[in-house]
This record gives sequence, structure tokens and C-alpha cells, in this order.
Amino acid sequence: MKHSTRTFLLGSIAVVALAGGIALGVNGKSNFLRWRKFSHGNRIYLQNRGFSCLPDIHYEGELRDQPRAYFEHSKQHGIPLVPKNKRDLGQLVQQGVLKELQPNEYFVLDTMYYSYPFLIHETHELLMEIGERFQRKLENTGLECTRFTVTSVLRTEESIRRLQRRNRNSVRNSAHLHGTTFDLSYKTFFAEHPLTEGEVHYLGQMLMRTLWELRKEKKCWVTYEVWQTCLHVVSR
Repeated sequence: MKHSTRTFLLGSIAVVALAGGIALGVNGKSNFLRWRKFSHGNRIYLQNRGFSCLPDIHYEGELRDQPRAYFEHSKQHGIPLVPKNKRDLGQLVQQGVLKELQPNEYFVLDTMYYSYPFLIHETHELLMEIGERFQRKLENTGLECTRFTVTSVLRTEESIRRLQRRNRNSVRNSAHLHGTTFDLSYKTFFAEHPLTEGEVHYLGQMLMRTLWELRKEKKCWVTYEVWQTCLHVVSR
């Protein structure tokens, strides 16, 4: 009788432990599946809609160029003098050194509190090429004509001082001073319809893929910014 009672108790404990294990396992598996679904851009959903699912690339690891790789090149090939303020930018535009960015079929301009939408001509051409290639990747996906967002462009000494009051980690000697550099958001896109989380992720992947290809062609340097959720691009 004692043996039966002990067996019953041990069996009950085993059932409770197994149930707890199953619950934890289910929750853990559920969390993993949700993470995997997001990280792959809702792969099945996108495939059913005709989206091309390219092999996954760890862009945070691939796109990690540091200032030491591009700063001197940017300084030598950018505008001749670092602009002190907006007045200096106006003079450079009049001289034909800088070209003003205008929203178009490829991108929109974010509200720029700490930079101005001007680039040297070569960098402007690179930005347009990014837009053209990005649009080609969206053909037959239902996301044609979706535009990406340019979040930051040319800075002046004055605008960097203002930025440093808000963000102490901002760099005083930045490639953004040369007219060779711009930032693109990989989270904010503008389409003809409300975008799902999976579509936004897919668009971000296609934008990163475009820059990854141009970087391999040695047309630019690119840095994946985690906290700013943008891609820092320097023309080459």
C-alpha cells in the first residue's frame, strides 16, 4: 500500500513537471517562431504574394565600414571647405559645387533639424542610382513605387554643435561635413497602401541588398546603424 502511494506521488510529480516543461517548451518555441518569422520578413506570406526571397545576409555584420576607411577620401573629394553655417551652403550652391535634393519617385526627405539637403554632384548621382536599383527590386511585388526616406545629409559646423547638445556621441569631424554622405532609414517607407510589418522588413532588406551590391562594386561605403535605424552611406 505504501509502495502504491509513493508510486502515485512520484507519478503526479512527474506529470506536473512534464506539463511545466511542455508549457515552457511551447512558450519558448512560440517566441522563437515569432522571432524567426520577423527576421525572415514573413517569408511564406511574402512568397505567396510573389516576393523574391533572397538568401539571408547578416547586414549588421557586412555593412560596418568605419570612419578610418572613408574619412580622408570623403574630405579630399567633397566640398573644398567645411561649411560653417547655412550661408556658406548658399554660396556653394551658387558656385555649382552642391546640388539640392528634391523629393522624387525614389525617396522622400525627413524633417532635418541638424542637416541640410545638399550633396556634391557625384554623391547625388549615387543616391539616384540607389533609387533606381531599389525600384527594380520591387517589380512585380505589389510594392512598386514605394519610396525610402533620406534622414540626414549635409551638416555644418553650426548644425553639429546643435546636434551635440542633444547627442553627446555625435562626431565633430563627420563625413557629413563634406557633401559626400547621407543616411537612409531602413524602417520608414512610403507606399500607396498601409504597409505590414513583413512588408516593411522586406523593403528594408531590399534597400540593404541594394547598398550591399553597390558597396561590393566599390561605389560607396556603408555602415549599418542599429540605434539610429539607418544606413550611413558615403560615396566612393
